[in-house]
Amino acid sequence: MRTNAFLYQIALTRIPQVGAITARNLISWCGGAEEVFKAKKKDLLNIPGIGPGIIEEIVSPVPLQLAEKEVEFIEKNNIDALFYTDAAFPVRLKSRRDCPLMVFFKGSATALLDAPRMVAVVGTRDVSDHGRAICEELVDGLQPYNIVLVSGLAYGVDITAHRKATNIGMPNIGVLGHGLGSIYPAAHKGIAQKMIENGGLLSEYPHDIPPDREHFPMRNRIISGLCDALIVVETATSGGSMISVEFASKYNLDIFAVPGRPKDANSAGCNALIKNNRAKLIESAADIAETMNWALDGSKKAIQTQLFIDLNPTEQRIMEVVKQQPLIPIDDLVEAIGLPSGELAALILQLEFKGLLRTQPGKRYTTI
Repeated sequence: MRTNAFLYQIALTRIPQVGAITARNLISWCGGAEEVFKAKKKDLLNIPGIGPGIIEEIVSPVPLQLAEKEVEFIEKNNIDALFYTDAAFPVRLKSRRDCPLMVFFKGSATALLDAPRMVAVVGTRDVSDHGRAICEELVDGLQPYNIVLVSGLAYGVDITAHRKATNIGMPNIGVLGHGLGSIYPAAHKGIAQKMIENGGLLSEYPHDIPPDREHFPMRNRIISGLCDALIVVETATSGGSMISVEFASKYNLDIFAVPGRPKDANSAGCNALIKNNRAKLIESAADIAETMNWALDGSKKAIQTQLFIDLNPTEQRIMEVVKQQPLIPIDDLVEAIGLPSGELAALILQLEFKGLLRTQPGKRYTTI
């Protein structure tokens, strides 16, 4: 049974000029989605960033009318509409500051909600035969690690990864740059239907939103935001794959790239990522599993107990602090440990050599 709150939540996604961050700001000030639409104009004017233009759109009957049509489509087509405050909203995506206000999902809820590991595979639309073969080998090699694969259903690397995953029974999710009322490109409608059986299709857009060009860069933030790691198979130095890389870096994900031949335009992006230490070079799925510390049974590999026995008291203190404060910045760690930055850096390096700490972008640290 749908509640009024559900209708108003969808209506928020239909207000022009109001994105996810602005919508969350409105909810915070007003107390809920329904309260946003019932607020007085003078009260809305007191909200930072909300001007007369947006207010006129909020009080217009159009967002609620469109929301009613969306609810009809959702119920008719068995689609899950998940608001960012719902317990069922994908937990990885929820942790991103720029996560969508709502996602629409058609498929297996288990693939979306209960996945212990999610990995994105991205790359060029103009994939080479070599790149296609490598992509298939990687997907095949990832299957034993209990992976849910995520990509964008586009031509090239995306559809290669989706098709291979579907053929071997690996759950996989396609993130769309348009609503679930259509499939783009239309040539991939068949594989999309098969994906729904053991994975699904996900979008932040209501069903009648077309595949406009500006939607796809935003789609890429969801591809990265859903995952634990990003794999780039073939890419130029610019384009959608590199946008996904930027988001993955922002989210502190592990990024992997398949190297290519020098001066090969299709591999120039991968080679640059590796050369500039923005991505780890991989030749097989085993390389990914080793870096991610994945065991074949779906659990994390056990770190040898002896490593902890060998730690001195200061190293043990560093491990405790980082474990309690994941992604702690170096300045905060210096203050917590009480050592000069140079001496602390040497200890951190030793802990990295022992496979216990990992340095993340921005000189932040996490335990392994």
